[in-house]
Amino acid sequence: MKTKVIAFVTLAILLMLCATPAYGQDVPPLPHAFFGTIKINDSPAPVGTRVEARGEGVRTGIEGNPIVTTAVGVYGSPDPMGPKLVVQGGILDGASLTFYVNGVQAGQTAEWHSGEVTELNLTATITVPPPGGGGGGGGARDTTPPIISDISVSNITKTSGDISWKTDEGSDSQVEHWASPSELSPLDTALVMDHIVRLTDLTPATTYYFRVRSSDAAGNLAVSDEHAFATLARVAAFASSKLSISPSEVYIGETVTISVVITNTGDSAGSYEVTLKTNGVVEATKGVTLNAGASEEVTFTAAKDMAGIYSVEIDGLSGSFTVKEKPVPPPPPPPTSPPAPVVNWPLIWGIMAGVLVVGVIIFLVARRRGA
Repeated sequence: MKTKVIAFVTLAILLMLCATPAYGQDVPPLPHAFFGTIKINDSPAPVGTRVEARGEGVRTGIEGNPIVTTAVGVYGSPDPMGPKLVVQGGILDGASLTFYVNGVQAGQTAEWHSGEVTELNLTATITVPPPGGGGGGGGARDTTPPIISDISVSNITKTSGDISWKTDEGSDSQVEHWASPSELSPLDTALVMDHIVRLTDLTPATTYYFRVRSSDAAGNLAVSDEHAFATLARVAAFASSKLSISPSEVYIGETVTISVVITNTGDSAGSYEVTLKTNGVVEATKGVTLNAGASEEVTFTAAKDMAGIYSVEIDGLSGSFTVKEKPVPPPPPPPTSPPAPVVNWPLIWGIMAGVLVVGVIIFLVARRRGA
């Protein structure tokens, strides 16, 4: 049964406002409070029973969660101003809550709703009997929590890390961790003395704080001091591909274009310097800045004044081009003499004959006149 209590809500609002560190920040959601009866092995739970709520985003190990019973068979109080099991944190509305009695999961669950007060009666079955229960020679109940030691962090990556510790008796394993807000790892109920919990889905380059938690078979909870570790940062990584040299043959002084594709294969933006070597000697460098997963073509040009074969290397990619001497133009042809004139002897003899005939005629005419 769910009961809204104005006084509790008002008190919760005042507490939350007082806890707000600065103006302009979001006011966190109001807690959800619980109270009710509690039975262990079908008998009213004794004074000193620890009741705890756990769930995604639930803060534990704080004031109000867990609480310890001060009366037989009940936890919390229906009195608006009385103590209650207070469940708060970065919790989604309607999230499922699981309840633990002396570290053992109770048979009841509930949904979390900001600002509500709920009466929830809890039952649990625990192999270790409560004080005075069962009659007949039961020994004193174990009330000593495990001793935690040798806390360490290993296998840290950008998004995960392993938390390990030891206890002096078999107990369960859980880690409360936070950058903001805190959350609990899934509870490992195996009762062991060497504990390890792997935290995943962390944010890169972030400092995380944590406390380890172990409860023994009797439900005695031990919580460590606060520790911290930092996840690794995201990094940029670069790869080169598709080396191109065009043209592969040129004459002395002509330009060769050399290009390569640079890809950022990392998970963060970064800058990279591309170096061109010819015949093992650095010839040019160019810088490129790329987002994660992006690619860009980087182009160089080269012109050589000596003939030869030139090797090209960029980031382990290699090729070559050939430089040739320009061909010598052929010499001009030697000058030629004009062709010898062709004598037209028939024409000449014809002319000479004609002249002779005319001369003879003139001579005969002149002689006749003189006679």
